[in-house]
Amino acid sequence: MGHQRMWGQPPRWAVVACALLATGAPAAASGPYVKPGDEVVEFVRTRFYEAKKAEAWAAAHRNYGAAATNAEDFAKRTNEALAELGASHSVLYPKGSAGHTALSAIFQQFLKLPRVEYTSIGADLVARPDGVFFRHVFAGGPAARAGVLRGDRLISSTSFEGRAGRPTRISVERTRGAAPLTLTVTPRTVNPKAEWLEVQRGSSRIIEHSGRRVAYQHLFSCAGTEHQETLQDALMSTFASAEALVIDFRDGWGGCNPDFLNLFNPLVPFFTDINREGQRNTRATTWRKPVVLLVNGNSRSGKEMVAFALKKHKRATLVGQRTAGAVLAGAPLFLSNGDLLYLAVMDVEVEGVRLEGTGVDVDIEVPDALPFAEGKDPQLDKALDVAASAVGRR
Repeated sequence: MGHQRMWGQPPRWAVVACALLATGAPAAASGPYVKPGDEVVEFVRTRFYEAKKAEAWAAAHRNYGAAATNAEDFAKRTNEALAELGASHSVLYPKGSAGHTALSAIFQQFLKLPRVEYTSIGADLVARPDGVFFRHVFAGGPAARAGVLRGDRLISSTSFEGRAGRPTRISVERTRGAAPLTLTVTPRTVNPKAEWLEVQRGSSRIIEHSGRRVAYQHLFSCAGTEHQETLQDALMSTFASAEALVIDFRDGWGGCNPDFLNLFNPLVPFFTDINREGQRNTRATTWRKPVVLLVNGNSRSGKEMVAFALKKHKRATLVGQRTAGAVLAGAPLFLSNGDLLYLAVMDVEVEGVRLEGTGVDVDIEVPDALPFAEGKDPQLDKALDVAASAVGRR
């Protein structure tokens, strides 16, 4: 009897078949974000630098795009999922976002994009729990001409998109609790890389500090040989009379090539030309005077590699805050909806040391003091102090 079946009870396969006939086979996931979501999953599965983690992540997030209700929700879900990878250079930049435009400009040639531009007021802003603040006001840019200062809190403004060349009012809070200021900026259309290079050139100056001449240059981005060449030109000309140098690597984008370090290589000989009248002209092709590197928690990628090497070989003093620890190699990958996935595709070590997740410690810690700074910059002030005091000690 144990091998017999009661006549009134259908076999198990028949129950399953009846259920499928009644309800139909499981429906395929649908919706406008299924395809880009599947593309993200496949990119991670086949390109992410840790193969086993990639396979597990892809299995766990299969069809995740089906739940997205709009573009903003899709980006949020994607970035929350990517964060589970625990890796730098792994983020989705939605079409039209500042990061999308910046990354497109950095990789413009690689991505074969004919033109990359955005509407800019010449400033870098950061969103914090207590508001949106101007972090860097680019020298000579629209915001600087309008009177915006580092540390101003942006209270209200209209969208800058489509307002290039048109005066636009913004409200800022300069002192905590004080009445807002109304300023007028005139946005412009510009390629981000062109703007970053303009920022670098515009920042170049020699500052008289504690009786010393200290050169300063801000590299908001280091992505591209033109940034290295611009600094080299300044070192050999504009900064020739300076006694020390401060390079500002805070925030912005990484991308420094290892060749950047040759600008400070003391092993490269200097040369002296002597003409027939005995006149001597000594010239050096590298910077041999004191160097201070200003970094913070947003100094990333190639900037960290340079910082690590300069510190290890005692060629620079690092001032500010520990770097980001974001040193994986990333690749830009377009999705079918126009979003841009930046994905870590290779691990990186610098002289046998893995900096990912660790970063580079500074020699002199200086906390940030951004909100309502009224243009003041204590990290830069300290960097200038260190540079000036280093003159004569080498």
